[in-house]
Amino acid sequence: GTPAMNAAEAVARLIAGNERFQNEKTHHPLLHSTRREELAGGQSPFAVILSCSDSRVPPELIFDEGLGGLFVVRIAGNTVTRAGLESIDYALT
Repeated sequence: GTPAMNAAEAVARLIAGNERFQNEKTHHPLLHSTRREELAGGQSPFAVILSCSDSRVPPELIFDEGLGGLFVVRIAGNTVTRAGLESIDYALT
């Protein structure tokens, strides 16, 4: 499908979310039951993030995103394994 936003818009959204996180002004959006129901039929995240499995850097929190916004692939060491690459491919289809 066609992305809901282009790459520049996605990066701008991530930067803005991280700035809110750094300044302790998070929105914690899209965590309510209505959003969970919307996602029951499928997902269309605006960004895929390869992240370390480190518990100190959860992308959903540091980019101030709620349910369905990010497709996060977490791998120790941030190295792309075959399974990680296949997960990224899945997120993009």
